[in-house]
Amino acid sequence: MRKLALIGGVVVLLFICFFLWGAVAMDYGYSVASGTYSLAENGETSTLVLKPDHTFQQILNHSGKLQHAEGTWRRFGEGGIAFSQQFLVLSGQELSAHGIAYAEMHKTLGLFVSLVLADYHVLWYGRVDASPDKTVTGTYAGDEEGVRATLTLKSDHTFEQVITHGGVEKHAKGSWSLNQSGDISFSKEFLKTSGESLRNDETASAWNPSGSNLQIEIAAVSKSGRPPTYHKKQFPW
Repeated sequence: MRKLALIGGVVVLLFICFFLWGAVAMDYGYSVASGTYSLAENGETSTLVLKPDHTFQQILNHSGKLQHAEGTWRRFGEGGIAFSQQFLVLSGQELSAHGIAYAEMHKTLGLFVSLVLADYHVLWYGRVDASPDKTVTGTYAGDEEGVRATLTLKSDHTFEQVITHGGVEKHAKGSWSLNQSGDISFSKEFLKTSGESLRNDETASAWNPSGSNLQIEIAAVSKSGRPPTYHKKQFPW
């Protein structure tokens, strides 16, 4: 009887521990996100403090150049975090089309919190002319709110692009090519929604461009090959 009671007690204890672990592992609320984070990669070191009042403080050291920033942050979805435009951009990080920095909260073993910064975003361009031969050449229009954008892919593998953002119109001419997967890769002249051309560490490519829309991914490429990640300080020491 004692042995059965002991086994029963162990089973109950394990069940309680599992229940408590599950409650912690599934919690992505503001209290979990708040805290002090550190990052050291790609030649950069940074400290990020997310405060319970939804403000943040950030210090970034890049090649000996020290920068400070203060702003606000908010939660969205299950583990998403959005920062105000004061956020200091790190190598390998990609801002949204509207210049907002995003991160995804991850939990290793359900306990150890980290913030993985977004390293890409997607632009949508819809075809505005017919394509009887189902080729990708033709003219497309962007659907980003508040931005007028047209992109023309020519049969000689060049493109022309016009972006009007904030009342300023910008033009670009470049080249495009199809890779082995059938995706389109654009040259560095490609314009982002901001009207700026691609940085040296950014790429623009369209996935499976056989339909009437182009899903163009603007991605940042870090030296490590992975998105920059902040790790939370879990203990006070």
